[in-house]
Amino acid sequence: MKIILTCHRGAYMTDKICFAICCLLFVPFGLQAQLCNGNLGDPVVNVTFGVKSSKLPASATSFDYSGGCPGKGTYSVTNFLLGCGDHTWFLLAGDHTQDEGGAYMIVNAESTPGVIYTDTVHELCGNTNYQFAAWITNVMQPITCGGTPVLPNINFTVETLSGTILASNSTGNIPVTADKVWKQYGVSFVMPPNINDVKIIVQTTPGYGCGSAFAIDDITFAMCGPAIKATLDTSAEPVNVCAGYSNPFILGASFEPGFTDPVTQWQNSVDSGKTWKNITGATSSTYSIPRRDSGMVLYRILLAERSNMGSAKCWITSNFIVTNVHPLPAHLAPKSIRGCLGKDVILPYRSDIATSALWTGPNGYLSDNSLSIVPNVQFSDTGLYQLAQSYNSGCSTLDSFYLGVFPGVTISINKPEASICQGKSVVLSAAGGEQYQWTPSNDLSSPTIANPVASPNNTTIYNVAISNVFGCRDSAWVKVSVLQNLYVNAGPDHNINLGDSVILNATVTGTLVDFFWSPATFINDSHLVTPTVYPTEDAVYTLNANSTVGCGSGTSSAKIKVFRDIFIPNAFTPNDDGRNDKFQVTAANNYKQFKLLIFNKWGKLLYSSANINSYWDGRYKSELQATGAYVYYVEIRTASNKKIIRKGTVMLLR
Repeated sequence: MKIILTCHRGAYMTDKICFAICCLLFVPFGLQAQLCNGNLGDPVVNVTFGVKSSKLPASATSFDYSGGCPGKGTYSVTNFLLGCGDHTWFLLAGDHTQDEGGAYMIVNAESTPGVIYTDTVHELCGNTNYQFAAWITNVMQPITCGGTPVLPNINFTVETLSGTILASNSTGNIPVTADKVWKQYGVSFVMPPNINDVKIIVQTTPGYGCGSAFAIDDITFAMCGPAIKATLDTSAEPVNVCAGYSNPFILGASFEPGFTDPVTQWQNSVDSGKTWKNITGATSSTYSIPRRDSGMVLYRILLAERSNMGSAKCWITSNFIVTNVHPLPAHLAPKSIRGCLGKDVILPYRSDIATSALWTGPNGYLSDNSLSIVPNVQFSDTGLYQLAQSYNSGCSTLDSFYLGVFPGVTISINKPEASICQGKSVVLSAAGGEQYQWTPSNDLSSPTIANPVASPNNTTIYNVAISNVFGCRDSAWVKVSVLQNLYVNAGPDHNINLGDSVILNATVTGTLVDFFWSPATFINDSHLVTPTVYPTEDAVYTLNANSTVGCGSGTSSAKIKVFRDIFIPNAFTPNDDGRNDKFQVTAANNYKQFKLLIFNKWGKLLYSSANINSYWDGRYKSELQATGAYVYYVEIRTASNKKIIRKGTVMLLR
């Protein structure tokens, strides 16, 4: 059967429209289902699955939500999965655009036909091209399901609300690959006239058996139109300029045929493309960007049929052009620099954000160092110095400085170091300037004279700066070391038993001190601060000390009483008259162990103590005991580990 179509042009029929109608009537359905090969508009539907795990509305899919690795007939929305499919699926990290934290939908459709995603789109334009698409990847490896998995096959369908299919296309069997490969699949079609609402469906009807696992991301529905391109000064590349730029900044647009009555509209965005606004009056194919001093602005152009320009669902958009105007770095007003004859001059520091810098000046001076110096300045170095700096933005600055050279000053110090004893003073001495400034100023008689008197309590380093009437300066350091005065203490007196020893707990401090003990008998080392002594009779040991740097001398003594036995009184009178009121054992104070027990005549324990300095006051539980004899028991272990025991009676008298 042969069909012949004759297309007659009328008042409203152009050659292009006639040709398009003929093509639509005779193009095979499979070719009609190809993806858009022109430009798209802003998505009417844009399902990105966000940046975290989430659950789709029950009306959007027939698969059950599982979370984690999906089991048979379930799905998950996540941005990271590992070890799924009995550890045979790919590591699934990140979505197809690799957005930070970007999520995707992963479906295990094993032997489970169903709707992956569905939605309804309203207020579309008739006689307009649209594309319904998504990015899909097979998540199974060659070893999945023993090497013979059922391959996923996804179908994209657009139908009217009454169920009439307007367009449909299938991915075909998505093959297993060596790694996950995201690929866009979908269908493009022409919306019939007088139809404004459609239902979009992504579904799968897998064969029975192991497999049919895939991930899907970025489901979109957008208008499809002819190719359109925006340029700035004939280039589509981003533009970075400095304030005060000379570029014309003319936007231009070119587009392929495809619309009957095309109209355009330029838009801009000041938030990196998140929102776009129409530029009033910018409806021609060219637009001159107003000059500005700073900021990043994006530009694009819209293209639509004139009758559809009022609907964002019925226009297409071009690529966007990035324009970035960098403010000029701060420009320094010309400044004067003071140079002092014979001294180095450090030129002002370059900017922290400059990528390069170059100093130029008299006598062929050139320097690109971070720290630029004019060494050993002479009068011939007087003149104009300029600093040229460049920045990443492409901007540059040129700053000027005038170097004036004046007579310099040179400081001289009489003594750069001095030593004093604590509490003493020293005269500091500097020369060569007209003004003086000493720091720190504490403990100085005056910080602004050439020869101040310093009385520091601790070692101090003083800085003295001198200057002349031209403002030229020089400086130096003077160190005053404070020496520690002598302190000597032989420690406490001691009582020992004959044959025992004791350590003298002396203290000697000061700077460079010589010392010795006298006499040098019955002592283990007379040049130790804490020697051990063992006299055979009462003795006095004297510690002699002297500061070799003149910060004092002195002596200190410790008495050693030597007991040949312990003394135990045979009576006492506890009547509070201040004489013989207590019963106390007198002995050396270096015993290792001491015990004193007091009993009455019936053997009742009235008092006990392990302190050699303790005593009995004649009371038991605060009550004064009666006149009479009381039994005592004394046990002592000496420093030489000798045990001494004494027993006897003591009379308590009134």
